[in-house]
Amino acid sequence: MRGERLMVSSRFHAAVESAIFRIERNAFQDEHNLALLVSEDHRRRQRLLIEKQIDKAFRLRDLYESLESPRLNGPGGDVC
Repeated sequence: MRGERLMVSSRFHAAVESAIFRIERNAFQDEHNLALLVSEDHRRRQRLLIEKQIDKAFRLRDLYESLESPRLNGPGGDVC
């Protein structure tokens, strides 16, 4: 799929972008709270969660880069 552009709706484009930001924010918050955990096993599971969140955000960013949504032309919203 590399190099191949996918035409999607602007709504889907925005949903992917929103998901990326949400996952990255959650990973940041989980990483910040890692120091508060007492149990080593809980910290290990939390690190695994953070790793998976970051991995998913990177995969979504790759997808996002291949997306193309129709441009709106002026106030009428005609698709170019």
